Amino acid sequence: MSESTVPAPRESGSRPGKSVSEIVIRIAGNSQDGIQSIGGFLARLAGRSEQDVMTFMTIPSTISGGPSIFQVRIGTGDVLSAGDEADVLLAFYQHSYEGHIAHLRPGGIVLFDSDHVEVNEEWRSRYSHVGVPISTLTIEAIGGTAKDKGKNIFALGLIAKVFSLETDKLLKLVHERFGGKGDGVLENALNAFHAGAAYEVGDLMETFSLSGPNKRNKDQVVTSGNEALAYGLIAAGVRFGAGYPITPWSDIMELLRRELPQIRGHVCSV
Repeated sequence: MSESTVPAPRESGSRPGKSVSEIVIRIAGNSQDGIQSIGGFLARLAGRSEQDVMTFMTIPSTISGGPSIFQVRIGTGDVLSAGDEADVLLAFYQHSYEGHIAHLRPGGIVLFDSDHVEVNEEWRSRYSHVGVPISTLTIEAIGGTAKDKGKNIFALGLIAKVFSLETDKLLKLVHERFGGKGDGVLENALNAFHAGAAYEVGDLMETFSLSGPNKRNKDQVVTSGNEALAYGLIAAGVRFGAGYPITPWSDIMELLRRELPQIRGHVCSV
């Protein structure tokens, strides 16, 4: 994290934290846990907060999913890469912890699910370790049948707490993402987010806040490579698409399914 002396704007009543000009967060878990969703929320929040952002992710080459990461770098200056080293590693499993701690900068923070991760004592002296029972607390927040569902949104709330992010904007993004999936789905997502955001990290670690946003004279667009590719296909004249919905193709298919009918195009999927 690059430190800054510029005070960051916060919601009234929020916890003050050390002001930093940028952060690099690596989220490591399994693709079926919604790892990409956490990163997507953070990237869109950055865009709506006039912050620069760059991301990258890995996708397992199996239908059943598997180990996956999403790294996001958010800053107040020009962000031209996703970052070589992470300031924070959010690890959901033991393989996430062991496989990605080498990408953490010296003295960085490991935020981990203590329900699934055992700390390596040798690494404890090199990095700050903060254990949170993410799986258990998510089940408590949204019900005993939740199993592993929703812990990505709990983790999003937890990250919002640690970095004093703009909760109102994040909640709006959660509404946009889950509002069309039914009241029960949205309610569970909101309960998980609020539980993560309410978790008391103050006794465990220092909190942070991003310094003030860049002032822009024009609208800012935050897009993924898949979205850019899909719009490129439309601009090139493609009017028909067919495929099987599987990551990473799913985002392209969903965008084409939404946009092509408006210009007399069609999408077929299995």
